[in-house]
Amino acid sequence: MATPTITRSRLPRLPHAVLTCAVAAGLLAGCGSGGTTSTSSSSPSSAATASASPSSDPDQAAKDDVLAAYTNMREIQIKMAADGDLHTEDLAKYAKGDAAAELKKSVLRNRSLGIKFTGRPETDPEVASVDTANKTATLSDCFDATNWKPVYTKSGKAVELSKQRLKYPVTSQATLEGDTWLITKITADRTKGC
Repeated sequence: MATPTITRSRLPRLPHAVLTCAVAAGLLAGCGSGGTTSTSSSSPSSAATASASPSSDPDQAAKDDVLAAYTNMREIQIKMAADGDLHTEDLAKYAKGDAAAELKKSVLRNRSLGIKFTGRPETDPEVASVDTANKTATLSDCFDATNWKPVYTKSGKAVELSKQRLKYPVTSQATLEGDTWLITKITADRTKGC
């Protein structure tokens, strides 16, 4: 949108730069008070979150599509943070606007500092609301970067960060363009946990 302690004299802006990767999609990066679930390690697929049984909710199909866009965007974010590439075409399938810009910015910042991420964050996204008439939706998530660690790309050594919250709520906005839901904004609240 991630980890332990840093000496300010070495890299004064590092905590904010590395945290941006996690935040930019809370990132990257939501809040549910129940247990968190790891995002799927398979390749992005809109079928990944499709409902197995019919629902009486008339907006259920839209909710499933919004959730799939968010989940797939997170998968692209994880890939970007791991390899330092922007994956612009893949990201454009699930995010645009501020959300896509922040994700790309954090990757470029971390790449310039020689940092990549290992492991995976855990998320527990839910569609808080969907307005099919106005083509908008809101998601809430509990983004947990506890097992998503920044390391120096060349040495593989862990980046030590100042104490910071690793599990926090994230609210995301989505819009419907044609028949595709896209995540447009991600807002992390690191002042509280989830």
